[in-house]
Amino acid sequence: MIRIKELTEQLLHLVGWQQSYDTSEIYLSSNLTQSESGMYFQQMHPLLTLQNLLSIAPDFKNTNFTSHSVNSTYKKGTVVKVEDKLYKSISDVPQNIEISNTEFWCETNLFSEWLEDKTKASIIKLVNKFINMKLADKASKSLIENKTLFDGTGRITSTVRNRHNFVGFELDTIRSKGVTVKINKIGLQFTKPGTYKIFIMHSSNDAPIYICEFTKVRNNSIEWFVPKEDILLPYESDFNDAGGSWYIGYFQSDLPEGSEAISRDRDWSTQPCKACSRSEFLAWQAWSKYIEVHPFYIDEDQIQAVRFNDEDFDDSFEKQQIHMWDVENITYQYDNNYGINLELSAYCDLTDFIIKQRHIFQDVIAKQVAVDFLREFAYNPNVRTNRRSINASRTDILYELDGDSSSMKHSGLNYELDLALKALNFSTQGLDRVCLPCVNHGLKYRTV
Repeated sequence: MIRIKELTEQLLHLVGWQQSYDTSEIYLSSNLTQSESGMYFQQMHPLLTLQNLLSIAPDFKNTNFTSHSVNSTYKKGTVVKVEDKLYKSISDVPQNIEISNTEFWCETNLFSEWLEDKTKASIIKLVNKFINMKLADKASKSLIENKTLFDGTGRITSTVRNRHNFVGFELDTIRSKGVTVKINKIGLQFTKPGTYKIFIMHSSNDAPIYICEFTKVRNNSIEWFVPKEDILLPYESDFNDAGGSWYIGYFQSDLPEGSEAISRDRDWSTQPCKACSRSEFLAWQAWSKYIEVHPFYIDEDQIQAVRFNDEDFDDSFEKQQIHMWDVENITYQYDNNYGINLELSAYCDLTDFIIKQRHIFQDVIAKQVAVDFLREFAYNPNVRTNRRSINASRTDILYELDGDSSSMKHSGLNYELDLALKALNFSTQGLDRVCLPCVNHGLKYRTV
């Protein structure tokens, strides 16, 4: 599991494209010329010149863009036209922002946009190769898939009295940087239909990380809901500090009128009864390796919050003011689930590792981009007549890529990329006991 969009944004500037000496002929957007490592793609092969790249780029003559307006808002990455120039938003742009504001806009052109898209595609390809190599070595995998906390439902007579508390589960995920727990579905069993608001907090963040609103339509029955957005509970992220605890719950005072939670008869302080339900015991064996569940309640008066009604409901934090409470005021109650069940998955998410250790990826990214563009030169999919054809034939380019196919000796840029990937795979072993373990295949003997 990786977060592709976040990865490409973080890795795009690791290796850059060197600006042309003659900017009147070819000018690259500043978004492409940044290089954190000091490496540039042109250094990987003599054919990787901007002039050669321009010669195989699509024909942009009939491409049109909307004109910029200060009265409009723009998403990050939007390209707009101002007279005969193009500008790209480098972040979300609110109203009344002039095109000259370099905090939000940078000048670009169609060749730069094409080159950026191609570079990002190569980065995605490289990351997927790295992940697949880990999967093939059994060094990374999906840890659990679609496991519920318990089987069955509570008896409709086992209701929980509303006592003006905030109630739910404290979830403690495994202390491993690569592991992310995902809540696939949330099951709610209450006596009355209506709207139910679920808050998901982290002990290191004052504001809610997620806020969900679900509408039940049946009395007493459990109903499963798929959240509108992926609910991820990582060990560490931009929203939460390393470690800490996650909390999922609701205000009893916000429940629909006359509604009470129906509790499942279960002791959460120990493992479930194996003889009672083998499937539930096996599910517990799977998810308990990566997550601990502690039912809790806390008096609502201990939580700084602003009450709201249905017409005020919104997913934004501004309208849903609730602040993280003092965890010392929590009371655990291990014989109650407060009407909540969860369907969970746990994955090895290497996104944060790759971003933090991105400098060890600079060589393989540069080689991958070079390989992809040389192959583009060889096949010339846009069928452009270009000056590249006079100094390197298709056969010459494929030889540079794949070496001599009739020889037993491996060579070529593609072979160099494979060696660099194997070296990267070896150097990242043993960095995490769960998601990047040391895979020792032992000694291998072969003839020379």
